[in-house]
Amino acid sequence: MVNKLIVIGIDGMDYDVVRRHEDILPNISKMMKERSYPRLRSVFPADTTPAWSTIFTGMDPSEHGIINFVNMGDRENKYKPISFEDDVFKGKTFWDELNRSGYKCAVLFPMNIKHGWDIDSLMITRPYENKIQIHPKEKESLYSPNPDILCTDMKFTSEKSLGALRDDFIAKSNEEFRITKAVVENEDVDLLFTYFSAVDGIQHDFWRHYDEKHPEYPGKTEFSNVVPDMYKLADSFVGELAEMCPDTPILVLSDHGHGARPVYVARVNEMLLRGGFLAPKVSGDGKKSKGGFKKFVKKTAMGFVKRFGLPSPVVKLAKKIPVWKSLFASSADFDWDKTVAYLSDLSALKNYSYGGIRIRAGATETDEEKDALCDRIIEYLRDIRIEDEDIPAFMWIKRTNTLYHGEHLDRYPEIIFQLDERYGADWNLGKELFEKQGGFMHRLSPGAHRYETAVIAAKGIELDKTQYEMTDIYKIITEYFANVDN
Repeated sequence: MVNKLIVIGIDGMDYDVVRRHEDILPNISKMMKERSYPRLRSVFPADTTPAWSTIFTGMDPSEHGIINFVNMGDRENKYKPISFEDDVFKGKTFWDELNRSGYKCAVLFPMNIKHGWDIDSLMITRPYENKIQIHPKEKESLYSPNPDILCTDMKFTSEKSLGALRDDFIAKSNEEFRITKAVVENEDVDLLFTYFSAVDGIQHDFWRHYDEKHPEYPGKTEFSNVVPDMYKLADSFVGELAEMCPDTPILVLSDHGHGARPVYVARVNEMLLRGGFLAPKVSGDGKKSKGGFKKFVKKTAMGFVKRFGLPSPVVKLAKKIPVWKSLFASSADFDWDKTVAYLSDLSALKNYSYGGIRIRAGATETDEEKDALCDRIIEYLRDIRIEDEDIPAFMWIKRTNTLYHGEHLDRYPEIIFQLDERYGADWNLGKELFEKQGGFMHRLSPGAHRYETAVIAAKGIELDKTQYEMTDIYKIITEYFANVDN
């Protein structure tokens, strides 16, 4: 039995999707309505890895240092995946803090945790290298998690294989919930944290089948209801846990929202070029390269994957080989002696509508000069408008040091931004700043993360703010326990 608090993490659950489908989501929608529909903003960037790191520790990404930006301007053009071990979290999480205060915790499938560690009372990790760790080890036979089912993840899947992928995600959700129920039935703890991962994966792969406004919406298909059905399944889990523990407060939250990956592109590097902040490499005849061959290769590769899929072993191999990355964003594209600012990798590789702009190392001598350069770039970019609609290209753009101030701030690009959500930031130069048929990544993964539309809902816990940040979650949990016995 869970005595004091259940925390349910649902990866990628979107506020707007919940509001749209309140009629089939009676549990979560009721909890949101009773708290006057509070909002929750993700971290920047709104990626799963930094967001859950912040939820667990209460620190923003510039403080805990887990940030999904890679510096494209290092001139080496190497893939540098973010890498960290459990020591980054051990002793710093909300469950460790509650343990120190004498509370027993069960922690299930925490994102980012590889091997786990002994806590009072139970931790079951997500699959890592196809293994699931249970602490204490003697409880393995009691819960027997199935790694073959739990290893299902977002895949670059062909259209003909979507049905099998849907079934895999449903099986994964049911296995996560089977174990969660077993823990409630067998453990006597004060806190249960459990994490459901499939909502995010389903949306990444099935969004265009769900979203009638998507430029590539195929009309009604057998997959049209896959996204709302997965929300409905998650909502049923919340309801069943509430029935199992009727007097136990519940907190439901997601790490970021979800929507369409932009089909349209905004060429941010071309904007910087026209503003005098970036210089391309030139060919022997003195003309800048248009990247036509690279564009052709990308389009052909995406078409192949959409038709035939991309097996997981190939995805893992591709991450270790820098060639794939150079198709999207290559440090060899620009004259680094003359370039002072360029688009960060986050958008360049994923075609997100949010991203960052880096200042080349050595372009300025002091922090004051760098801030002044950033302000000039921001002022210039704020004035750029989408021509045929006469609306600003950027919803907002700011210096990163006006948002975050931690010791790892240098891992961020100096400028961060949010474009109009229909447009993804594109690395390549081109004649047009905006193109409505220029995107590629939506063919691999039609869904994408959103910054402003994470979900927070509660039963038996006061949520008195209209707007919450990811850094608030740690405080909500620990302060609830500080007050519950007083």
